[in-house]
Parts: sequence; structure tokens; C-alpha cells
Amino acid sequence: MSKISVVFDFDGSLATSFVGGMMFNGYIPESKLDIARERFQSDTISLRLYQEEVFDSVSQTPAEMSQRAADGAQIRPLAHELCEQVRKTGGSAAVASAGLDFYIKPVLDRANLDQLKIHSGLVVSDPTCPPPFRYDYPSAGDACEGDWVTCKCKVINDLRDQVADSEVIFIGDGSGADECAATNAADKVFARGRLLAYCKENDIPVTEFGDDFGPILSYVENKTSANGAQ
Repeated sequence: MSKISVVFDFDGSLATSFVGGMMFNGYIPESKLDIARERFQSDTISLRLYQEEVFDSVSQTPAEMSQRAADGAQIRPLAHELCEQVRKTGGSAAVASAGLDFYIKPVLDRANLDQLKIHSGLVVSDPTCPPPFRYDYPSAGDACEGDWVTCKCKVINDLRDQVADSEVIFIGDGSGADECAATNAADKVFARGRLLAYCKENDIPVTEFGDDFGPILSYVENKTSANGAQ
């Protein structure tokens, strides 16, 4: 049986929506958000600094935002089935996100996906204290092309090293680190949104996924079945 591992992007991929945006939209003065967004879109500041600037302006504590994330976010259908099928192959599954742990972990916990290892930015200040927050970036890569919070290439390559002879699938929807991972690290890419467009424009082999993880689940089942084993 072929071993297959999976690395999920979180916002818009494993989660059905941009949960990070849910945390700050409506909880930060619109003028501050517009200024930060313009600075990011003009490449004046990096994604990491943009995220810090925005979250340091919110009107809630990490604990309050964690509760909102758990209550409001949804995991994409067939995520459990996909993770279970990956486990059966002897592979592993992980999350690689440019977001922050305080809104990712409660969503996974509530969805009973707490076995997934999370690679993301961390807020290390007291969760009951308002901003500004203290941050840590244990999954940033020294060789990463951009200041993207998490080096998704490193997550994929480390997982490949940890699970010998494993094919590593990347599932994403964004730009930046997602594009880098699809180009330089993943064995197989499933995408939607900006990442799907990028892969098609750059002739990177890619398979589209939609409202659920059906295409990825079918791929893993077929690849690891008795007839499909390599």
C-alpha cells in the first residue's frame, strides 16, 4: 500500500471560509484596516507584519476570538474521512497556515480534528489580555522566499522526511506560501481560488476541489487500494 500524507492550508481550504478575517472584520476601526491593507497590497509591509498590525488593533482578547472561531467556523466536508484514509495508509496529516493558532486550534478541537499538528503563527501573550499581543513564529523558514509566517515548503519536506516513502499532497487556495509549496515542495496539488489559477497559469499539475474534499478522498482511496498500490 502506498503511504500518502496531506498538508492542509487552513483559511479557505480546510476551513470553508477566511476565519482570520472573521476574527478582525467588525472588530477593528475600518480606517485602520484600510491603511494596513493598503500597506500590505503595495508591498510596504509583509504578510506577517500586516497580520500583526491588524490583530494588534482588534477590540477583543485571544480568548474571546477563540470562542467566536469555534462557534462560527466550519470545516470542509469529508475532512474526517480524508484524514482517516490517510492514517490507514501509514501517512500523516498536518495544517500549515499563515494564520494564528488561537483561532485555528479551537476550530479543529470542536471538529474533532485535534490530532492534526498545527504549523502557524503563535500568540504567546496571556489569552485573556487585550492587544497588543506577543507573537512567535516557530514554523518560519530561514530559506523561505517571503515573510509568510509559515514556510509551507518546510512543513511538506519535514513531513516527507518523517514518513518514509510518503507522497505528500498539498491542499490550498491562496498565494505566497501556497504558490511556493505547490511549485517547490508538494508531490501532488489540489487547489481552488488563487492557487488553482496560479497553477494553471504556470503549468503546475493541479486538481481542483470544490465544496468538499471528495476529489482528494477519491485520489487517496484509488492510490492506496489493492489495485492501485504501487
